[in-house]
Amino acid sequence: MAASADPLMLARAAAGDDEAFAALVEPYQRPVFRHCYRMLGSGADAEDATQDTLERAWRKLATYDGSGPFGAWLQRIATNVCLDGLRAKRTRIGPASYGLAAAPGTMPGAPDPELAWVEPVSDSDLHGTGDPQDEVVRREEISLAFVAALQRLAPRQRAALLLHDVLGFTHAEVADVLNVSSTAVNSLLSRARGSVRATAGEPQPSITVPRVQRLLQRYLRAWELADIDAFVQLVTEDVRFSMPPLTAWFEGRDAVAAFIENAIFAPARPHGVPLRAGSCNGQPAFATYEADSQGHLVISGLQILQLGSLRGQPLITALVSYRDPALAIRCGLPPALS
Repeated sequence: MAASADPLMLARAAAGDDEAFAALVEPYQRPVFRHCYRMLGSGADAEDATQDTLERAWRKLATYDGSGPFGAWLQRIATNVCLDGLRAKRTRIGPASYGLAAAPGTMPGAPDPELAWVEPVSDSDLHGTGDPQDEVVRREEISLAFVAALQRLAPRQRAALLLHDVLGFTHAEVADVLNVSSTAVNSLLSRARGSVRATAGEPQPSITVPRVQRLLQRYLRAWELADIDAFVQLVTEDVRFSMPPLTAWFEGRDAVAAFIENAIFAPARPHGVPLRAGSCNGQPAFATYEADSQGHLVISGLQILQLGSLRGQPLITALVSYRDPALAIRCGLPPALS
C-alpha cells in the first residue's frame, strides 16, 4: 500500500470535495477489501465492510493528521468496522470443521440454516502488487484454509494477527487500534499464531507450475469422464471432501472416492461432469455444470482445490465443493456453457 496520500488531494477531500475523496481512497480499496475479507470470511460481508470503512473515513477525514501512512489509517478504521460487525454476526465455519467426518456410505442431509460458512472470492478481488515475492506471500495469506483458520480465532486475536503479521503494524500500533496493552497484544498474537499454524495447512503452490498444470488437466479429465480410478490417483490418502452448505464431510481416500463414485460419477455416466477451470483465493477452482430442463448446461457449483505434495509431486489434499452457483459466478466463471 502507498506510504502517504497526495497532500493536495487530501486537502480538497477534507474541504468536502467528494470527487477528490474518491480519487484519494481508490488505490486503497482493494487492500481494505482484502483485510475485511480475512476478518469476516465472506466476500459480500467484506464489500459491505469496505463501504462502511470509506463512509467512516469520509466523516473522520479531518482527524487524519498525516503522521502515518494513509493506508494504515484506513486499515485501522476497517479493523474496527469488522470488529463491530462480528459482534452481530454468526461465526463462519470452515469447510470441514463441523463435527466429525461422516461415515463411509453416509448420504448428506439438508443444510443447517443456522450455520454460516467461509466463502471463496475471486483472485481479482484479492490482487496483489505484482511483485513475485509479494505473490508468494499473498497466496499463503489469502488461501481458503488460512481464511478459515482465522475464523476459528476470537475477533481480537484475528485482528491482532492480521494487523501485526500481515499488515506490518508494530506492537504499539496494534495495542492502540485494539485499545489494549502491549502485553495483551503479545498474548493475542501467541494464541493466534499457534491456532493458525495448526489448522491452516501448508502454503499452496502456484497454479502456473507445470506439474500443477498437469495435475489439474488430469483432474478435469477425470470428472469429465466420471473416471473414479483416475480421480483416486490425484488425491492424498487423508484427503478431505466437503460440500458447504451441507454439514457432512468425508475424510480419507476410500471414503471420499466411495461418495464421489456413488453420489456423483455413477449418475453422471456416460456423459460425465462438465467443468470449467478458474482460480479463487490463489487456488485452483472449477465450476460444475448440469443440464437444465431444456438441455442447456448451467452452472451448479464451485470446487476449490487445496494442494500438497508427496515426494515432490503435487496432490490434492482437500476438495471443497460449494453448492452455490453464485459463488462460482462471483469468481468469474461462466454461468452457462454453449
